Amino acid sequence: MSLRLECVTCVRKILEEHVFFKACKQNFRPQDLPFANFLILTALRRKAVLDKVFAKLIRKKIPHKNRILNDVLLLGATEILYMKTPDFAVINEYVQIAKQLTDRFAAGMINAVLRQIAAQKDVLKNGVCFPASFKQMLEKDYDTAQLKRMEEMLLFEAPVDLTVTDNPLSWKNQSDIIVFENGTVRLTDTQKNVTHMEGFDEGGWFVQDLAASLPVGLLGDVQNKKVLDLCAAPGGKTAQLLARGAIVKALDVSSERLKTLQDNIERLKLKQNLKIECADAVDFLENNSEMFDVILLDAPCSATGTYRKHPEVLYLKTTEDVAGRLMLQKKLLNAAASHVHPGGILVYCTCSLAKDEGEGQVEAFLKTHSDFVLEPLQVSRLKKYEAKTVAPYLFDKQVLRTLPYDMKECGGMDGFFAAFLKRRM
Repeated sequence: MSLRLECVTCVRKILEEHVFFKACKQNFRPQDLPFANFLILTALRRKAVLDKVFAKLIRKKIPHKNRILNDVLLLGATEILYMKTPDFAVINEYVQIAKQLTDRFAAGMINAVLRQIAAQKDVLKNGVCFPASFKQMLEKDYDTAQLKRMEEMLLFEAPVDLTVTDNPLSWKNQSDIIVFENGTVRLTDTQKNVTHMEGFDEGGWFVQDLAASLPVGLLGDVQNKKVLDLCAAPGGKTAQLLARGAIVKALDVSSERLKTLQDNIERLKLKQNLKIECADAVDFLENNSEMFDVILLDAPCSATGTYRKHPEVLYLKTTEDVAGRLMLQKKLLNAAASHVHPGGILVYCTCSLAKDEGEGQVEAFLKTHSDFVLEPLQVSRLKKYEAKTVAPYLFDKQVLRTLPYDMKECGGMDGFFAAFLKRRM
């Protein structure tokens, strides 16, 4: 099977079976993976606007039995508009794929549409929009201007952020690098294979988005504090806590994901103060009397804030997905509360843009838990190094809410939510 045909098959699998790109990765040879990764994820970021273009160019709707031709068109148009392959080579390749998958008449349609797209390349390549269902899901919480700014972030690949376990300032003079005051190192070259970079095998750093790194930083000093990390895998926040001297119990329901966490922590050489437990979080909390200074609950959520890194969520997540998570999030919050020492902190966070999964959960929790109060965000705790400032406006509310266009001049960040709930003495 040709590389591009494999990419077409992968896109069909993502959209029909509702899986993420990682479910297809093992089908690609290592040397082909960078091409496939860029092509498929770029196509998913631009799919909504390209579907509108196709609707204008195709006279008759593609029959359901030949629906894979939609994916042939999508990847062909993506390669013409956003990659450097010569147009004639792209068109020829996808015409051959169409012949292989269907018939010569369908191939003729693919040829005609891709030729028209190549002729209008300069006009078409900067269009962007959310799929209607994804946009509808966000309209409850964000105004038109905010949604437009979020859509525009699809034009830019998400940067790769690293949390460095030693001295991030040693990275400062490298090209294509931004070092932030909290210790996050940002790679603006998104095509780098991070596992091949110097320091990976030695455990010098791990991948973690700037937004996701903020909650542990805002906790301040956790040296020798007893911390329960719920829903911990794959272990970014676990590693942060251990690197800061906390005594951590990491719990997750997935043994496979916990194996990933364990491998990451061993690579980082941080396993000394870590206990790992595979268990359902609600069951563990309801059948255990252990108390903690800090509980970090990175709750299962719709993950809509990660749509730039994982554009599959634009098509796989719906209002029903958000609603389906709310009861579990509430159960986890309520169950965790009784395990926090008086004076201790319960950190609730999600990578969702939906406020029902963030602000709404915290508001409801505080109404039924008078022994907890919102702890103010202490931005001074983030300033560890003389480096790029994390935008102060992110911390001017009682909770942390980042949006993809925040700090756009540096590449933006994931949509993320965190609240710090302190138990009264």
